[in-house]
Amino acid sequence: MASTALKSLARRAQGMTGADIERWVREARQKARRDRHALSYADLETQLVGTRPSRSMALRSRIATHEAGHAVARMLVGFGPIAEITVDAKAGGGFVDGSIGTHDEMTEARLTAVLIGVLAGRAAEEVMLETVTVNAGGADHSDLALATRLALDMETILGIGGKWPLVHRKPSDTPEMLAADPELAARINERLERAYQAACTIVREQTDAIDFLAEQLFEAGTLDGPELDAVLAETRKRIRERPG
Repeated sequence: MASTALKSLARRAQGMTGADIERWVREARQKARRDRHALSYADLETQLVGTRPSRSMALRSRIATHEAGHAVARMLVGFGPIAEITVDAKAGGGFVDGSIGTHDEMTEARLTAVLIGVLAGRAAEEVMLETVTVNAGGADHSDLALATRLALDMETILGIGGKWPLVHRKPSDTPEMLAADPELAARINERLERAYQAACTIVREQTDAIDFLAEQLFEAGTLDGPELDAVLAETRKRIRERPG
């Protein structure tokens, strides 16, 4: 089996556990035996498709736009290198994998840039597709959950809050703390609203770059390695210089 074929299968298996992959290969081998032929790439591919959550082309396109929004915003606000982008995560969505980079000074402006990057996927849906799905929220690891926790930390434990910045108040339960302190919740919401509007502005300015990256991601499913580097290089050529 050619290395390119194996690489394609590996990409499509992104997000599966070792047990998932073992089961997938075993079931493909069993089917090949029943059909009385040696295990082939086609057997593995067919079996893998059957293990993936079913999604429409419209949803796949939306996920690609969402993740491209994240990626382009990350490139603009100066995050670290992007290692991988996918629309084929096992949980049914996608993700952008990379670092926020290393900085000697983790300032309020830098943390706000992180908020912008986290919220840019939803912003891409709203600006470019004119509707949003609930996929940015819900789970504890969702975009909205991550952004809310960071904004809460900025207000309570990082020394940059709008009230009592020197008082360290480590929240043990985020929902309970926000419910008990409406003023704190309002300050957090204000941070999130400002970051979200900044993300929407980036999307409006960079629709060409986001469209290009989304198209590449839609076709590939997963971008990593040299292919990702090449696509991001082309994406950068489409990024418009920002005013100021």
